[in-house]
Amino acid sequence: MHNLLDYLEHSAKRFPGKTAFSDENERVTFSQLKEIGQSVGTAIAMRAQGLRMPVAVMTNHSVADIAAFIGTLYAGCFYVPLDGSAPKDYSDTLLKSIHPAMTISAKTLAELPSHAPDSYELETARRNIFPNDPAYAIFTSGSSGLPKAALISHASVVNLMEWLGDTFSFSEHSIFAGQTPFYFDTTVEEMYSTIKNGATTHLLPKNVFISPLRAMKLVEQMKANVLTWSTAAAKLIANSGVFEKFIPEGITDVIFGGENLPVKILNIWRQAMPETRFTNTYGLTETTVDCSYYIVNRELSDDESVPIGYPCSGYEILLLDEDGASVPDGEPGEIYIRGVGVGLGYYGDPGRTDEVFVQNPLNSHYRDIVCRTGDIARMNKYGELVFMTRADNQIKHMGCRVELGEVETIVAGIDDVHLVFCAYDKEKSKILLFFEGSISDQQLAAELNGRLPRYMLPNIIIKIDKMPATPTGKIDRLRAREEYYSGL
Repeated sequence: MHNLLDYLEHSAKRFPGKTAFSDENERVTFSQLKEIGQSVGTAIAMRAQGLRMPVAVMTNHSVADIAAFIGTLYAGCFYVPLDGSAPKDYSDTLLKSIHPAMTISAKTLAELPSHAPDSYELETARRNIFPNDPAYAIFTSGSSGLPKAALISHASVVNLMEWLGDTFSFSEHSIFAGQTPFYFDTTVEEMYSTIKNGATTHLLPKNVFISPLRAMKLVEQMKANVLTWSTAAAKLIANSGVFEKFIPEGITDVIFGGENLPVKILNIWRQAMPETRFTNTYGLTETTVDCSYYIVNRELSDDESVPIGYPCSGYEILLLDEDGASVPDGEPGEIYIRGVGVGLGYYGDPGRTDEVFVQNPLNSHYRDIVCRTGDIARMNKYGELVFMTRADNQIKHMGCRVELGEVETIVAGIDDVHLVFCAYDKEKSKILLFFEGSISDQQLAAELNGRLPRYMLPNIIIKIDKMPATPTGKIDRLRAREEYYSGL
């Protein structure tokens, strides 16, 4: 497979009239997507004035977004999906950091001249774009809060697609219900799985989760059989109680990813859909969505952590200590990711690239770049990886080492707790617990007294009616701390 467009051209030959993608207002077949992509690609190539240039796409969770992505690839450039509804000042900050050759929105896409595909331009681009050239960049803020554009190659996405296809047997019969915004990397799974296999993705309306019941009914109406959803969506649906009213039929696979999945949330889904295969994935935007996975094959108690399992094909996962040496089985270590899915770095940001994409500490003989994640994991008794916490969530409190992620896991397993995270006030040596749920802070404190040793007990418990969220649906920890804690 040379690049991602080969998938589209193969499916356009096999299934020319089959719906590839649809949204509330339109649908596009595989042959139409190819034709539109080549036309848009010709228009972009005339404006970009060069290969491997960034093209910003102001997304609106629509078929038009996908046409812009494909057109960008045909032009020999790489696309950068941004939130089309974000405040202008924020979008401008991101745009200035990448200086795109072109910025496309639904409006500008409609206004682009309808060019007949220029075979010379398109062939020149295809001939000069190689598997290790960039296909897209997605902004990620990480723990610093400063956005950076993680750059991913064609080869890395192809590796992901081959693993997904081999592991889950996706085919032309697969129907995805697209939940996640395109500026979040989980969408890469369903978008290119659709294009590779001749499958179909129906994009759910942007605000459908205002009514979880409507969302679940739409999933069934779409005849969707695969959900590749964010953990944030998993929590929202599970905590809404919608499964007591309605359970969509026909779902064969549910794949969650994006952040740590509480067992309590997983068990609600499994109880509702006992015949469905559930998979928990782990990865970074910087490592092409998924680098490890766990297909749930046993009962898990609510106070456990859902394993992140085993490396995906094409990856090796190293657990290293602070000195860069391998840790013994069962001991915690920082996750370093090695393999074809490791990204190209951060666009235009060599300093932060060098901090994260580093030489393999176990190999001093030749260049061997690995991704240092800042995440801590251990191997359990089954030989599965288990995520524990962020490296910056390891603290020393009352003379003992505390993993704040362990505290979060225990709290998340308590009835009537919906969302939770912990932080640490170093100046005052206090463990902070923020949560959303129907239990009171006093009840939660009493419950924790019987579950945690004294040195792990939160010193301050803060109940939040509605937990702040990032654009990708994760808990916005920085904002929550700024708004609800000011050195109490």
